[in-house]
Amino acid sequence: GVALALLVVLVLPALALGEGQKEGKETEDEAITKATNAGISIMLLGSVAFMMGLFYLVNHPDADMVKYSWQVISSTISIFSAVLLFQAVNGLVEATFLEDASEGFELAVSIVHFLLWFCLLQYALAYFSGALEKGEQEKGKEAEEKAELQLKSYAILLGHITGFAAINAFGVFQQQVPKTVVCTFMVAPLAWVVVFILSQVMDHVRDSVARGDDGKVDKSEELWDEVTEETEDDVIGLAVSFLVVQTLRLLVGGTLPNAEGEESEEGSSSHSNWQVLMLVVIGTSFVLVEVLRMLYIKFEFPRLTPQMRNIVIMSFSWCIFFATDWWLSYNIFTQNHGMTKEVVVALTVTAIAMTEIFLLDKFADLPVTGSHVDAIIRAVVRALGILIGFSWEKSFDTAVVEVSGFVKVLPDHLVKLVLAVLLVLLVVPAWRLYILPTILMYEKAEEEEEKREEEQKEKEEKEE
Repeated sequence: GVALALLVVLVLPALALGEGQKEGKETEDEAITKATNAGISIMLLGSVAFMMGLFYLVNHPDADMVKYSWQVISSTISIFSAVLLFQAVNGLVEATFLEDASEGFELAVSIVHFLLWFCLLQYALAYFSGALEKGEQEKGKEAEEKAELQLKSYAILLGHITGFAAINAFGVFQQQVPKTVVCTFMVAPLAWVVVFILSQVMDHVRDSVARGDDGKVDKSEELWDEVTEETEDDVIGLAVSFLVVQTLRLLVGGTLPNAEGEESEEGSSSHSNWQVLMLVVIGTSFVLVEVLRMLYIKFEFPRLTPQMRNIVIMSFSWCIFFATDWWLSYNIFTQNHGMTKEVVVALTVTAIAMTEIFLLDKFADLPVTGSHVDAIIRAVVRALGILIGFSWEKSFDTAVVEVSGFVKVLPDHLVKLVLAVLLVLLVVPAWRLYILPTILMYEKAEEEEEKREEEQKEKEEKEE
């Protein structure tokens, strides 16, 4: 009901705006005024519906729905903050080093930029885990929980930033290979191999550091290794899935978007509803394949299987996002409406994602589903949260660009960086203090439940 209300609230003004475009009877000034008023109206109505919808969701009578809602909110805020900050820093890098640069130099700078974020991620997690301290440190329960919260907050934010730095680096390379389906697709496994090798190298470094002081791995060092591996898997999932979907968009739509996944206004509006449907079907097939794999292939590789799951689920999310963008561009926004279109895309994606989560929750409640299906649902929910966060970041990125164009005191890229930092400083502390602890509480409850299920299963096997 909340998702339906959200769609009605945002689509009706957008449809009216689209009809006004097709009529083409207004003067240029009237068209600009109408588009501006429609954009403000959509933002006002959509923001009210969105905020009140969150209250309904986090107070839903279904406990699982409440949990999924908090997970989506957390993923949305973290990915929004991370991508906004990365885009601002990347804009500064481009303005400083890449003006009139050759393709080879652009690729080199992008790779170095990614490696810097990857190294910062590794050092930050080592430092905040306490693993760099000599000897095992005795901590009380409250201190351990505080340290875990701090570690996971940096892991999530820096992991997302590193993931998009990898997207940028390999996306630049993907633009430079021949624009064929085979050549562009091969960039995705290349990215996987490169990041996997870097992860394996750092895994050996972590083991050496952990055993270097007293010859054994203590509790904080185990947590450091576990969180870092999960973060590296997320980096691979983000980067590889984006590159795969870039190739799918070339296959289905006929053109390869730029390294950020953007197309020209004309190109974005040229994709038919059949192409939209095809992209949705391909994305949905990713999830179905993963479900079948988990049901019938029980053997799992320690690092590769979680990475593959992340790639598959995130590919589904990217397909839904870009299919939504294609549909709105083809059916409603046949002309450029910048901020208005980005807000409508974000609100539509939010409504679609929450509807999917509601349906997945109902499916999970069926007696035929087991722990494997529940694991897939958790992965899909997290991916949908990232999808929502990315869609809203695109809206805010457009807003920051528009505002920076009016500020003449500083260059545009510096204004964008300042605005991004201010937004992150406003949003991240609230997320870390009030939202992430709730997520950690749910994660611990899930771990305890899985442990009880395993113990019960072992007990039943012994009795048989």
